[in-house]
Amino acid sequence: MTKRTKKIIDFLYEIEKFKLVERRTYLSNQKRHESDAEHEWHMAMMIWLFSTVIKKKFDVFHAMKLALVHDLPEIYAGDTYRFDPKGNNTKRAREVKAARKLFAQLPKDLDKEFWALWDEYEENKTYEARIVHFVDGTNPGIQNMVSKAKAWKENKLDRKSVFKRRDELLQYIDSKELKDWLNSLVDEAVKKKYLI
Repeated sequence: MTKRTKKIIDFLYEIEKFKLVERRTYLSNQKRHESDAEHEWHMAMMIWLFSTVIKKKFDVFHAMKLALVHDLPEIYAGDTYRFDPKGNNTKRAREVKAARKLFAQLPKDLDKEFWALWDEYEENKTYEARIVHFVDGTNPGIQNMVSKAKAWKENKLDRKSVFKRRDELLQYIDSKELKDWLNSLVDEAVKKKYLI
């Protein structure tokens, strides 16, 4: 086995820990929290399927790579809940440190590629990054709808916070169909009294 292959395999062993990183959202059976790995799988599916309704052409494979890399530093930094102001104050510093530690375990060219992808997502530099931001932000909405908003209720999430987040997400996407879907998701959450 070459040194490169060994490094890649060792990295694959290390990122298995990603399956253990818990998020605040619940699975549809409400028995446990979703993991980061499950979140990213669902995001990849959303990107693929949404690519069939987004009129503007984009690099689907590249967007999926962004999605698969964007939360990997949480293996060491942990997941930060979107509506946790205290956690979000230190999120960037924790994740940069974690990304440095994690990506350095790859061969140098892949370390560089992972950093470039992570930075592209973090800085929202491309159309693909904006699509991934939209998907990353709307995926918890799906999880909350299928789990009867168990996480939103536990965290006492109010309408104002969700409306603000919706408005942020609408700026990332230019698909009328997806904008209408997101608006209807929030309207349904209000109708079902899932938000304070």
